[in-house]
Amino acid sequence: MATDLTAPAHARPDVAPIQRRTLRLLFGTQIIGGIGVTIGVAVGALLAARIAGTAVAGLAQSAAVVGAALLAVPVTRIMTGYGRRPGLVVAYLAGAVGGVLVVLAAVTGWVPLLFLGMLLFGGGTAANLQARYTAVDLAESARRGRQLSVIVWATTIGAVAAPNFAALADKTTSGWGLPPLAGPFAFSAAAFVLTAGVLLALLRPDPLLTARRLAAADAPAPDVVAAPA
Repeated sequence: MATDLTAPAHARPDVAPIQRRTLRLLFGTQIIGGIGVTIGVAVGALLAARIAGTAVAGLAQSAAVVGAALLAVPVTRIMTGYGRRPGLVVAYLAGAVGGVLVVLAAVTGWVPLLFLGMLLFGGGTAANLQARYTAVDLAESARRGRQLSVIVWATTIGAVAAPNFAALADKTTSGWGLPPLAGPFAFSAAAFVLTAGVLLALLRPDPLLTARRLAAADAPAPDVVAAPA
């Protein structure tokens, strides 16, 4: 049976529909993630002042920033080894755990738990920033800047809308027995869990792994040097 040696061993996937689907998914999740981050940040200092006093209120915001920076290291390693999807999921789940810990700190009044929660809450920020790299893994060079800006704008939409939900979240959770200013963090945790679940289910194929496979397929084959007789 004759074999066509000119046919490629593996068909190259069409990147354009994968990239469009990835951008649509990231746009939606970035709005939710942006709301999750900002709704907590908007009241973080006020909650810290109520629990620990005004002298350390600003440290709560600083803890979230430091947490985002620290969590970026393991999240990046996860992405390097396993792709964007697991890294983003881990970062958002860390933010969700942080939100829950902040709520528990508000209930118990335990200051160390508050700052531990704010550190982990920074995972939401780390995920939002890492999503920008996810948006350009498969982008064409001429469209990379524009597609990145779309995702940045999605985060901005969430950030602008979030403070409007803070009072609603507080009012809603007051009926659950939560103390004042704890509700926004409960909503943040829910937003992070929702975002992580959507990305886990729908961010397929993984943009970074796909880009690596394409780069490997496009790499020129090494020259074969014949061994001396």
